[in-house]
Amino acid sequence: MQDYPLFPINLFLLPGEYSQLYIFEERYKQLINEAWEGSWSFGLPFSNKLNARNYGTAVKVHEIVNRHENGEMEIIIRAVGNFRLDKFHYQKGEKLYPCGDVYFLDGEGNLQASAELMERFRLHMVESRNPDIELLALESPGIYELAALLNLSDVQKMDFISIESHQGKETFLLNYLRYLELLQEQESHVYKNLYLN
Repeated sequence: MQDYPLFPINLFLLPGEYSQLYIFEERYKQLINEAWEGSWSFGLPFSNKLNARNYGTAVKVHEIVNRHENGEMEIIIRAVGNFRLDKFHYQKGEKLYPCGDVYFLDGEGNLQASAELMERFRLHMVESRNPDIELLALESPGIYELAALLNLSDVQKMDFISIESHQGKETFLLNYLRYLELLQEQESHVYKNLYLN
């Protein structure tokens, strides 16, 4: 897509994740007002040196929490997809905000998690110190929803979205859950050794 509105920021989200932003620059006030009124999405290019692949997040304004007299805003955004930024324009036409040419990645939020992945996820939740009952009760979450719940690092999120196949994404999350299990096992051994000594 060409001329996609952009708000560069050091924030990377997976589809379904939420975040809060404080808007104070004139160009981004214009962007947020237009996106809110038109109910359209805009992009957050991930402004971080770790982002060698030029990935970003497509978001929509979920809620304007507060508007100040000077036009500054506190907003909640919801991620609706991911993209790769191919070309960046500091300004386009009469708009104050930047835009760019982006390629949307295949990140459907409706890809369902397999029974095996759900079982491993529930096992992880049960064995964690503070299991969330609502998360345990999830019946058929999407694979992106599960990935968001696992608190992946920005690099891990970028690795995850770069995987093209559904099975590859499943394998990535299963391996990550196994890694978390190993960490829990090591932590348990440390506590036992401390207790015995």
